[in-house]
Amino acid sequence: MSALAELQAGAVGDQFIALLERTIRAVGVSRNFPPPDGFAQWDADAVHSTASEFMSDGQTPRRLTDLALHCASDQAVRARLQGTVRNFLADLGRRTPIGKLVVRINDVLSREPGFIRVQGRWAREGGPTAAGRDDPDGLSRAIRGHEVIVPSWGHDAHRSAPVADRATLVSLCGALLDAAEGSLTPRALARAIGHRLGLGEAPLSMDVSALDHPAPGETTGADRTGSDALRYLRAVEVLAQLNDRERLAVARPEYTVRQLAPVLGVSTSQSHVIRMRAVTIIKSELVDDDDAEGIALLVMELGRTWADRMDTAARSTVQVAR
Repeated sequence: MSALAELQAGAVGDQFIALLERTIRAVGVSRNFPPPDGFAQWDADAVHSTASEFMSDGQTPRRLTDLALHCASDQAVRARLQGTVRNFLADLGRRTPIGKLVVRINDVLSREPGFIRVQGRWAREGGPTAAGRDDPDGLSRAIRGHEVIVPSWGHDAHRSAPVADRATLVSLCGALLDAAEGSLTPRALARAIGHRLGLGEAPLSMDVSALDHPAPGETTGADRTGSDALRYLRAVEVLAQLNDRERLAVARPEYTVRQLAPVLGVSTSQSHVIRMRAVTIIKSELVDDDDAEGIALLVMELGRTWADRMDTAARSTVQVAR
């Protein structure tokens, strides 16, 4: 029995499943869709996992009915199924933070005259178009501490707030392409930017309460030896991942987001996003550290010291000006 005959009989069998898996592999590879979480490439296991998710999806009965009604031959089924799978993979990608970011990057860069699309990858207009160095660690370092502007967004909005404004995404993508010295896939751009914005897909095990202000006497002294020295060095590394506003957000944990907003020079909603992004970045950085809570407390302490120094410098500048 052919795939079409199975569809028309209302009983999907081996022929349709085989066609579905071939189509998923072809569309996934040719359209540069990322494989499902937990898979590095579109191998047999990744294809089987996606096919299972397709068949269990709530919209699939409608999709199968559509194929049975509009296709008169197996060739027509193959052609129409490609579009069906393409839409399914796009919808699947939008369900994850990184997937949503891929969609946003493609939308933003497609409207920017300084960027071009080359075989599914993004490159700078007039720059190198060959595949660049997709080194996650190197790309992350290239945008470490990069300023991120969050657009104003009402708490009652029906859609979730954008993770960064358009200009920030353009600037981040440009910096990544320069660092790669060539073109990058939307997924590679989103992965690096996601890490910078605290959208990493690593599990987050540290509780937010780890960033509560430490009680008197709990702060680490200036003389650090052994494990204390290692903790200090690790905290310095983590603090370096935060930009100025993110450092201020964790340096003043006693402030509510409303009190923090004028300090950061943003709205209350933006203040909330910046603080949560800073916390998430710290969590992601420390997810594999045995001393995550201790390091997080020290990051906050170093941030407070940095913020106090910045305040002192600002006051001195004002006094000199007077």
